[in-house]
Amino acid sequence: MFTNDSKLTNGNNGRRERRRQETHSRIFDAAMRLFAQRGFANTPVEEITEAADVAKGTFFNYFPTKESILEALAERQIGVIKAAEEKALAVRSVRPVLREMIHRLADKPSGSQLLVRSLIGVALTTNTLSKFLGRGLELGRNHLANIMWRGQELGEVRSDFTPLELARVMQHAMFGANMVWSISARSNLDEWLDKTFDIFWRGIAAEAIPANQTAANSVPKEKSL
Repeated sequence: MFTNDSKLTNGNNGRRERRRQETHSRIFDAAMRLFAQRGFANTPVEEITEAADVAKGTFFNYFPTKESILEALAERQIGVIKAAEEKALAVRSVRPVLREMIHRLADKPSGSQLLVRSLIGVALTTNTLSKFLGRGLELGRNHLANIMWRGQELGEVRSDFTPLELARVMQHAMFGANMVWSISARSNLDEWLDKTFDIFWRGIAAEAIPANQTAANSVPKEKSL
């Protein structure tokens, strides 16, 4: 049994952790709002801390650099894909799971073309972030491949390509849709994503398999990009 002292300690630890999570989220959300308005490069840490109502020192307790906010965003995106992977194991169709996933991935940047351009630009031109993004894409691809494998198991997704190949093509399609949208005339990203997904799905649906193709494949884990 817990003593009163141990219960008090656990309660204090729980409150501290909740406060840490709340502060982390407040800083992250403030940064994303400002990035959407001004772009990453034009947003100094001082403005983020002011918007989040925290001291500058507090910011660095949670994010060692401004770039680490983008790493936190990438980790959030991996969490979205992992949640979709878990959901896919318990459903009879992966199509709605994938559609919901792509919209959840776009939740943060969907209102700002400037934000998307800024994030992509920084990720591709900053060496450490480029490597981090590459690892994140690889990890996300492996989780996404498990969803494709589930679709093949259900007879819903074509099986003449490996799940990992299908996952890679989906990443190409969705990354491309976000990028082209970000430099196009103002429009609704959700509509772009729906159209792109519908075309992608027609290509991977089981009925799209040519008659002379045979089934494959397990879920290989990728070692490099």
